[in-house]
Amino acid sequence: MWQWRRLVFGRSSAGFVVRLLLLLAILSAVPIARARAAQAATAWTIFLPFLANGGSPPVSQVMPPTNWSYYITTTDPNVAYSLGCNQGTFDASQSPPTNSLVVLDFGGQLGDGSGTLMINGLDASNAQIEAVAEAFGHGYWYCTGHDLTSKLSLALGTNNSYFDVSWSGGTTWAQNVQAVVAYNQANGYNSQVITDGGNDIEPDWDTTVDSEAWVNGFAATSSTFSVDYGSADGCPTDSSANAPCSNGWTQYDVWYVSWGATSAQALPEIYSSTDAQQWAMLSLYGAEYRGSTGKISFMGPVDTYPSWNTSNTPLQAWQQLWSDLNRTAATAENMPFSAEMHNET
Repeated sequence: MWQWRRLVFGRSSAGFVVRLLLLLAILSAVPIARARAAQAATAWTIFLPFLANGGSPPVSQVMPPTNWSYYITTTDPNVAYSLGCNQGTFDASQSPPTNSLVVLDFGGQLGDGSGTLMINGLDASNAQIEAVAEAFGHGYWYCTGHDLTSKLSLALGTNNSYFDVSWSGGTTWAQNVQAVVAYNQANGYNSQVITDGGNDIEPDWDTTVDSEAWVNGFAATSSTFSVDYGSADGCPTDSSANAPCSNGWTQYDVWYVSWGATSAQALPEIYSSTDAQQWAMLSLYGAEYRGSTGKISFMGPVDTYPSWNTSNTPLQAWQQLWSDLNRTAATAENMPFSAEMHNET
């Protein structure tokens, strides 16, 4: 206390005045410093949503970088290698290095199990699909350079809109994925490249019987995940009581192909605020009716902006899904990824 009094008052009246002015200047600067610190912190967070139950809002999550996924339009491995290299270079450039999630969408499976019909109307054989995925992973691994910690989750995707939506279609797709997994292991890329399956499953495109059979066939053949990056067409935005969705689907059916099946993971299309509300209700359905592990743990949202300019931007998709999930404790969570679909060429 004596030292503080000496610092402020000193031994003379002149010293007292000088020190008093200095003290006032220091004290006046404290609120400004605090305000600047708060402003800097706010710039890196997303938002604090209002909680309907009146509780305290959860801590907001920093939005991760948005990774580009691709509708594959060419079977040229060199193109895929370059895109994988771009992703690896980006991940390694972050401080600290970051992980990423990329979906390669090859279109709908052909009826004879030989490959897919890509979105540009050209066929891709199973061997070509595997070669493209292998080249993408190789490019990622090589271009991370000295960074040995970044990891790519690479999902080989199809959809439920074409012919081979069945148990056999799921097993065929799982065999493609397993071939890529074996290639990466043989070449040492698996230390940073994690290969899974994927399916753009949408209720409007096919029946529950066919789509669930595909998911079950995949799970029976491969130990990898099957990432559902589809939609919840017609599902309610305000009910979690296993209500009906489009085309004879129910909330249970959409929940099952995106989370309930042993291999299923959810990366839902969040093109609008309605989509976010639908998926929040699906997660609440799981939490309320499907036991202790029923709540969906989302990988993140996926959008198609700017290719489809009526879609949400990545930030809008992220904010809407995160906010709706965190309105109730039963579904509250943070998500590791943000994804956006682009045409490969």
